[in-house]
Amino acid sequence: MAAVAIDRHQSSLAWPAPPQIIARTRFQPGPPAYIPEPTPPDAPIPPHNEVELNRDLLIRILEYFSQLVAQLFAGRTIRLVVHGGACMLLHPGLHSLSQQQQQTSLPSRTTTRDVDYIHRSFVAELASCGLPDAAVKIQECIKTTARYFRLGADWMNSDADIALPMAHE
Repeated sequence: MAAVAIDRHQSSLAWPAPPQIIARTRFQPGPPAYIPEPTPPDAPIPPHNEVELNRDLLIRILEYFSQLVAQLFAGRTIRLVVHGGACMLLHPGLHSLSQQQQQTSLPSRTTTRDVDYIHRSFVAELASCGLPDAAVKIQECIKTTARYFRLGADWMNSDADIALPMAHE
């Protein structure tokens, strides 16, 4: 698994020390920075994302998503555990390796269609901090981002949660 800390004030993504997988928002609430085209608020969102997300587009999407999170969570820092192909694209070293492999006809990964995250731990952690509506808020951020970027509803999903063991402290 990979860890990525997203900070819009850095020109590239930082790779924090393992083993934690963390996507952090450190943004001041404000209007979203990037909307590709005006999209009607009632526009339907397809159930499955068919948009291929390359590294640059994924970073723009996650920066926008992070700004929404900052607004809905009133500037509170949240921890969102992500994994899968998106981490491979976001990690500078793995992305560079993929670019090199692509030039030599070796298998490489340059796009993904989704960002996988661990919903259970996110909801449990924020509930323990007195935010019982975190699941609703994060889903609203995901849905709003999907609408603005014309992505499918599952562009960010927690489908892998069912395959992971439950941990109790």
